Amino acid sequence: MNQASALSLEIPPDSQRQFGPCECCGNMTSRVWGYIWQNGFPIAAYFVEWTEGHPHREANFDFIYGRWGDETSAKDRQAIAVAYRCLETGPSFMVIDANDRTVGKNSLAGKAVTREQVLNGELRGITFSLCDAIYLSDPRIATLRP
Repeated sequence: MNQASALSLEIPPDSQRQFGPCECCGNMTSRVWGYIWQNGFPIAAYFVEWTEGHPHREANFDFIYGRWGDETSAKDRQAIAVAYRCLETGPSFMVIDANDRTVGKNSLAGKAVTREQVLNGELRGITFSLCDAIYLSDPRIATLRP
């Protein structure tokens, strides 16, 4: 994957919900989801989850990345998880182990990848391009931006 600009988002109707309240602050948690496409083909499903009022505008960006279509299965896709924080210096994305998130157990993904697998392999650039595409293009997460 060369550039986030080559990616586009598909946001299905009714692809957001609120639930809670959060145990630590009492606010409601928001979750939005959609699909990321490249050159006319879906390459990932994504989920962003955050609770308004948490410090540093924290969120989780979860992905199911890989091949999609009629002739594919969960074995063709993997779960990736990223923690987001808006710090004084700006936005920050940190890859975390997908097994620690619900996406790591999603039946659409054949495996959950670890932080080390993402950062030490070809998924590194892809993961940050996916984060950029969502962060810059999904209007539903505008409250996470500085």
